[in-house]
Amino acid sequence: MNNVDSKKCPFGHGKCSRECGLFIDPNELNEVVRNKLASIGVIDREEGICSLKNLALCVNRIVYEDKAGFSK
Repeated sequence: MNNVDSKKCPFGHGKCSRECGLFIDPNELNEVVRNKLASIGVIDREEGICSLKNLALCVNRIVYEDKAGFSK
């Protein structure tokens, strides 16, 4: 992904890090899942992502696809 500093958490106002319970650590994921998510740019293989940010990105994609006429 990119090496920009993480945005501050709205709950603790700190960087999203391994100390946070909402942080998705790539080392805790199954290797196959980690590689698939990394290949499509969802998560970095070395760094992680805030689960709330990941959820927001997923919902944004669902809304986009629904508005674009890709749903039923």
